[in-house]
Amino acid sequence: MDPFLKGAMGENAVHIAALYNNKEALSTLLDAFPSLIDTSIECDIYKGETALHIAIMNQNTEMVKDLIHRKADMHNARAVGTFFAPRKNDQYYYGEYVISFAACVGNQEIIKLLVENGAPLDSQDSQGNTLLHILVLHPNKSMACKTYDFLVSLISKEKTLYLENITNNEGLTPLKLTAQKGDVLMFNYFMEKRKHNFWSIGPVTSTLYDLTGLDSWRDKASVIDIICTSDNNAARNLLEITPLKELLRYKWSTFGYKYFLLCTFLYILYTIILTLCCLYRPLMEEITDGEKKKIITKPFYDSYKTSEDRLRLTGEIIVILGGVLIFIIEVVQLIRKGPKRFFGNTVRGGPFHIIMLLHACFIIAIIIMRLLTVDGETTVMSLALISGWCNVIYFSRGFRLLGPLCIMIQKMIRDDLLRFCVILIMVLTGFAAAMNVHFQAMNATVFSKFKDFPITLFTLFQLMMGLTDLPVPQDVAMPKIVIVLYMSYMFFAFVLLLNLLIAMMTDTQFRVSSEWTTLWHAQVASTTVMLERIIPSFLWPRSGIPGEIIGLDHGKWYFRIEEKNETFLRGTKKTQSYSAKGEMHFHSNKRISISSYISGD
Repeated sequence: MDPFLKGAMGENAVHIAALYNNKEALSTLLDAFPSLIDTSIECDIYKGETALHIAIMNQNTEMVKDLIHRKADMHNARAVGTFFAPRKNDQYYYGEYVISFAACVGNQEIIKLLVENGAPLDSQDSQGNTLLHILVLHPNKSMACKTYDFLVSLISKEKTLYLENITNNEGLTPLKLTAQKGDVLMFNYFMEKRKHNFWSIGPVTSTLYDLTGLDSWRDKASVIDIICTSDNNAARNLLEITPLKELLRYKWSTFGYKYFLLCTFLYILYTIILTLCCLYRPLMEEITDGEKKKIITKPFYDSYKTSEDRLRLTGEIIVILGGVLIFIIEVVQLIRKGPKRFFGNTVRGGPFHIIMLLHACFIIAIIIMRLLTVDGETTVMSLALISGWCNVIYFSRGFRLLGPLCIMIQKMIRDDLLRFCVILIMVLTGFAAAMNVHFQAMNATVFSKFKDFPITLFTLFQLMMGLTDLPVPQDVAMPKIVIVLYMSYMFFAFVLLLNLLIAMMTDTQFRVSSEWTTLWHAQVASTTVMLERIIPSFLWPRSGIPGEIIGLDHGKWYFRIEEKNETFLRGTKKTQSYSAKGEMHFHSNKRISISSYISGD
């Protein structure tokens, strides 16, 4: 018979023998037809899968040994079928290469066979992932950690460092991929591997953590950056893990909080100066139609003559410089991060960045209109004042008392108000048009609140918010259809939509209140990173200790944390636990607060 005969799925006899663990049949076939050893299945589902892939998945060690002895391809054989492509939760993602399949299965004997026979550990699949990335994505975290340890034990330290620094198509190392996925177990595992016990005194152990890839210092793709920009809510939980928690606390308390207070003070001062300049802008009376007088803005050449004008000019220069500086900062951040990450992330500021950018544009527009003496300056000025004062809420993110409220406002604006406004616009437009059709044929003087479409739209909005009653005279007979429309509108807009908005906001408040401590910590982390990038390095030195000073790897930086030695505590003292009635609780597994840091100085 034809040894290359294909089945319905594109498989041949060798694949069937491997699938049913028939080593004798497999050996007989390969003895007669050695060229079949690297043939792959051809259908789209299992495309590229070879007999070696199948033997590894079946954990048939003897068959794997036989295939390796027969020089089965371990370098180029790739299972690229749709069955092996990444799916939700990475459930069926094996990484294409045979070494990645072995890592997913977790059979240490097979892994050792492949490594000893030269299987490439740095091979990257179509996603750019190596077998270390595949282990990070593995759903069984306990097995993944054991396999990772076993794999590392088979290779040199230099090779391990090389593999751990390989990035996939998204620019993520295995550690950074863990941060993106928000995998607490794997992240804790990586942190334990980076631990160096420096010294111990009694129950206290001084521990050094390698900051490579973690610290945001001159690394725009650090773990901290990934967590702060991630849309995955689980990623924020990593900020509560040592050493990230202690590192960010140190940065915030030592440098970030002070610079943030300074920025807050300067912005509030800038907004006050803007308000005073707008309230005391140069005005003059213009005589029109004989005796009637109209207040207008003075021409530019006539606005700066008195001492008060020169004082105002100083304030206007400060406002102009501030507006231009805000515009440059926001545009640079927008270009660097992209619109989606810049505007859509609650942790980084969400809608406040839109307001900030608009405010800067309003300031620049006022300057142009003042120089060109264009009408409408007051309209833009009012928008600049509103946006300027609204942005003060953004600076509450750095304070524990007001930070959660800032989070709540952002969530409600982005999630609730936007959806509500879309529905409201459709309802208002429909009912306003229907009402205006009937009032067009009626006396516009008597029904002044419905004389045209824009005024009718505004009137209906007031009715919905309960700001006014139906503005029609009591002694004028109304068409019945108008009464029906009014009742339908009030039921739909006031009773249904307005209460729906309240219910949505209540639900948002309930959801956010359960996690706002984590959200606030993420906001503080994001603010710390932002300030660290803006503040010159001589005013914000790098946190940690250079490795060469303490006899560790040259070029790396380490962060020192003092921890409790649980073994020592259990061996010398019983854990005491008292009730809440004025008694103390002692948790032996809780790390003590950091009493000191060693800086790079």
